[in-house]
Amino acid sequence: MYRTKTKKKLPVILEDNELKRLMAIPNKRYYTGLRNKAIITLMANTGLRVSELVNLKTNHIDLNLGKLRVVCGKYKRDRDLKIPKKTLELLKAWNKRRLKGEYFFNTYKNTKIQRRYLNAMLRRYTRRAGIKKHITPHTLRHTYSTHHYRQFKDLETLRRILGHSDISTTQIYITLANLEVEASMDNYREIVA
Repeated sequence: MYRTKTKKKLPVILEDNELKRLMAIPNKRYYTGLRNKAIITLMANTGLRVSELVNLKTNHIDLNLGKLRVVCGKYKRDRDLKIPKKTLELLKAWNKRRLKGEYFFNTYKNTKIQRRYLNAMLRRYTRRAGIKKHITPHTLRHTYSTHHYRQFKDLETLRRILGHSDISTTQIYITLANLEVEASMDNYREIVA
């Protein structure tokens, strides 16, 4: 008897309009709103893992140069990432308001943000944005990766940005990017001879 290979489920990603709706929810006038908007924006524009975000220390981010160092990410692969311009502006606004401490993203009590908080916050914002998909912080990483691959078609650079040790892990984003090709072919009007 042969075993059938189980098909691996593709990760969920946010499309541009969904991501914009999600990012519009946090109110920057409030401490937590500004922080949460900065978190979502940073994750969606750099592909950080949840553990890398919650462990991001103040001395790992250089707002003058617009760079951050991901220290001892998965597989102990430190890497430097460039922060996109609009994300950098938001991080600078957060830095002015945040309580000064060891971690860049902190709570009112000046402790680091917890993973479970990020999950709960995204669930709340997803509902308020009217998004029906099951969104987690890792969805933001998948969204960044898919959009990056669609734009640049450079798998090796994407692998290094994400901190993957093996390119085969990064190849899932080729499949996700190609789903839009299939969708456009579904809508193709056939020319009948």
